[in-house]
Amino acid sequence: MKHSAKIIALLSSILLFLAGCHNITKHEQDGWTITANEKTHTLTFEKDTLGVVADQVRLTLVKGQKVTPLTNWTIEQKSDSLKIFTEKPRQIQWKFVVSGSAIDVECGHPEAVLIGMSPAGEKRIPARIANQDNGIMYTQMGYVSATNIYNLFDMPTDMMIRFTEESRLSRNKSDNQWMDIEVPVGEDREIGIVKNYYTDVVGLSDYQKTDFKPVYKPMPDRFNTAPTGWSSWYCYYMSPDQEDLMKETDALAKKLHPYGLDYVQLDAAFTRGKEANWLEWNKQMYPDGGKHWFDHIRKKGLKPGLWVNAYGASYANPAMADSYPEEYFLRDTSGNLSGACCTADTTVVRLDYTHPEVIEKHLKPLIETLVNDWGLAYLKDAGWGTWMDYYEENRANAYNPEMDSREAYRNAQAAIREVMGEDNYIVGCAMHEVGIGFGFFDGSRTGGDDYAQWTGEGHWSGGMQTYFNSLFGANYLNGICWWSDPDDVMIRDPLNMDEARTIVSSISLSGQAYIISDFIAEFSKERLQDFLHSEYGIGWASQYPDKVKALEDEKLQLYRETMPSMPIRAMDLYPFKCEPTCSPKPKKYPRAMDLKVNSASGFYDVVALYNWKDEKSQEVLDLQEDLGLKNNTHYLVFDFWGKKLVGTSTLMIKQEIPAHGTKALIIKEVSEQPQLLATSRHLTAAYSLQEMEWDNQENTLTGTSQTVPGDPYSLYIHVPEDYEFETAEVQADDYSHKIKPGGMLQISFTGKEEPVEWQLIFK
Repeated sequence: MKHSAKIIALLSSILLFLAGCHNITKHEQDGWTITANEKTHTLTFEKDTLGVVADQVRLTLVKGQKVTPLTNWTIEQKSDSLKIFTEKPRQIQWKFVVSGSAIDVECGHPEAVLIGMSPAGEKRIPARIANQDNGIMYTQMGYVSATNIYNLFDMPTDMMIRFTEESRLSRNKSDNQWMDIEVPVGEDREIGIVKNYYTDVVGLSDYQKTDFKPVYKPMPDRFNTAPTGWSSWYCYYMSPDQEDLMKETDALAKKLHPYGLDYVQLDAAFTRGKEANWLEWNKQMYPDGGKHWFDHIRKKGLKPGLWVNAYGASYANPAMADSYPEEYFLRDTSGNLSGACCTADTTVVRLDYTHPEVIEKHLKPLIETLVNDWGLAYLKDAGWGTWMDYYEENRANAYNPEMDSREAYRNAQAAIREVMGEDNYIVGCAMHEVGIGFGFFDGSRTGGDDYAQWTGEGHWSGGMQTYFNSLFGANYLNGICWWSDPDDVMIRDPLNMDEARTIVSSISLSGQAYIISDFIAEFSKERLQDFLHSEYGIGWASQYPDKVKALEDEKLQLYRETMPSMPIRAMDLYPFKCEPTCSPKPKKYPRAMDLKVNSASGFYDVVALYNWKDEKSQEVLDLQEDLGLKNNTHYLVFDFWGKKLVGTSTLMIKQEIPAHGTKALIIKEVSEQPQLLATSRHLTAAYSLQEMEWDNQENTLTGTSQTVPGDPYSLYIHVPEDYEFETAEVQADDYSHKIKPGGMLQISFTGKEEPVEWQLIFK
C-alpha cells in the first residue's frame, strides 16, 4: 500500500506539472527567449550567452504613484512576435518583437510600463556610456544604483545591456544582487544588447600600431583591490643604495603599513655594471644583495616588489648561466646589441624571444628564483613594449623571423604569469597597445612618467598633470580589465596641502593602484649628503635639493586617511574626454568624481569636488543632474577634510574651494534615526567599519570598527532633532564625545589590535 501511495503521489505531481506547463508560452528568436506565464502574469527575457536579462516582469499601467498590474492574459504566438491581451482591469494589447539584438514592445496605452527585476551581481554592473557624460566621473563600490543609470555591463561577455533612457533601475532591497526595473513603453527598443562593447564600441581595436586586435578579457579574480605600496623611483631614481632601502622599509613598516600599505618596490638601479644582473645586484650599492633586502621586507610584514624588464638580460653576466648562446640575443642589421628599455645602463641588452630556450632556460628559472627563493610578491613588468618595435625593425636577424612580434611578446608574458602564480601581483607597462596585456597583468600603467610638481614646469614630464591624465583618461579600464596604475602618487613639497588633498582624494575614490613615491624615512646628515652628491641620477632632487626630507606629519596623515585601495571599479565605461589610447590626454578634467557606495557603513556617495583653476572658486553640484540622486529628497553633506557637517540639501551644493583644491563630501540621505556619516580612518567611510545596526526598539546604534592600535579614531554621527544622545559603551581606551553644530555627534577613542565594539544609546 505504501508503494502504491508513492506512485499515486508521483503521478499527481507530474499531472500538476503538466497542467502548469499549459500556462507557459516560450517564444524563441535570434538567441532570445521570451517566457510568458499566464498563471503568474509574469514574463522572463533571456539571451543566449547572457542568461536572464529580466525576470518577474509584469505588465502595468503607471500614473503618478499609482501602479495597476494587468491580469487575465491571453497569449498569441507568431513566428515573428508574441502578443499578450489583458482583460483586467481593461483590455490592452501588448506586442513583443525581437529585432536583432533588441526586444521592442508595442502598446498603445500611454501609461504602459514593464516592471520587474534584472540580475546585477558582482560581474554585471551598472554603467554609463559616452553620451551620458555630464562632466562628472562615476565610480562604484558594492551593489549601487542611481536615477540616471539605465545600462548594465556584463563583464564576462563584453556585452552592454541597454534599457531606455526613461527607465529606472534601483537596487532590490531584499536582494542587492538584483535591480528593480521600471521600463516605460515608448518608441525606443525597450531592451537592447550591445556586443563587443570594449573591443568595438569603445574602440580598443581602432588604436593599435599594427593590425593587432586585442580581445576583451575581464580581469581575473586574483585580487579584489588594486595594490597599495611604495616605489623607490620618484624619490631616489637611479641612486638608492642598500641603506636607503633599509631605512625606507623600516619607516614604511612603522608609519604606513598599519594603514594598509603592503608593497615595497625597487625600480631599476640595481643592474648597473657588467658584474650585475637581475639576481646579482651591484655590489657597491647593495653589498648584501637583493635577497637580503627582500628578507628584511618580509620580516617587517611587508611584501617585496621589483622592477624587471624581462625582455633584456646582462650580456656579460647573465642571471641563469655562466654565459648564454649568442642566438639568445637580438641584434640589429649591423650585428650590434641594443640596451633594453629603461635599465640602469647598457649592460642589460635585448633578448630574442622567438627562441624558445630564452623562455625555458632564462625567463622561467629567473622568475622561479625571484618568487620561490627570494619571496617576490609584486613584479613591475617593465619595458613599455618597445621590444616589439625593435623586433619589427630587426626581425630578419631573429632566431625565428616568421614569428609575430605580439605573439613573441605575449609568449613571454604567459610564462611570467605561469610562474608568478595566483598569489603574486603583476603590474605591466601596457604603453604600446591597450589590451596587449589582457589576461596576464593584474594591473597596468596607463600613462607616462609623472613628477612631484603640479604642472611639471621646467621638466619634460608634465608633472602631476600626467598623473591626472592617466587617472581620468584610463579609469574606464579600472576594475574591468585590470587595476589601472596612473603612475606614482606624490604629495611632498613643492606640492601644497590643497594640491595634495586633490591627489589623494582622486586616487582613493577611483580605486586605482595607490603606489606612493615620497621620502618616508628621516635623513641623517651623512645619508642626505651621500644621496645629493650621488654619482648616479637623482632626478627630482637635483631640482629641489632643499626639499629632500621625510614627509611631514600633516601630509603623512593624508595617506593614512585614504589608504588602502578599496574594491572600487569604474562606472563610466568610456574614456573620459579622450580616445582609448596609451597615455591618454583628456581635453579637460571632471568637475567632480562621485564614488557610489553600498557597504556596512550604508548607501551613500563620496564626492571629490574639484577646482582646477589657479585661483579660488565657488563650485556647484546639482544633486539630481550631476549625481543622479533622488528628487525631492533631503541629503546630509559632510566635509571629510574639514570634519564638519556642511548642512542639508535637496537641490544644490555650493562650496568655495582653493586653487587646485578639492572638497571631499560625503552625501547621505537624511534618516529619521541617528546614522553614521563618516569615520576618521578612511575617506570612503567604508574601510574600518565591519558591521553596524540600528535597533529601533532600544534606540541604539551598534557597530564594530577595525582600528589602528594607538591611533585616535572617530565616528561622526548625525542625530535628528527627535533624538538626544544619552551615553556610549566603547570597548577601547580614551573614550570621549563632542556635540557639534547641526546635530553632529563625534565619538572618539584610541584604536587597538582587535576590532573595537561600540554601542551608542539615544533617547
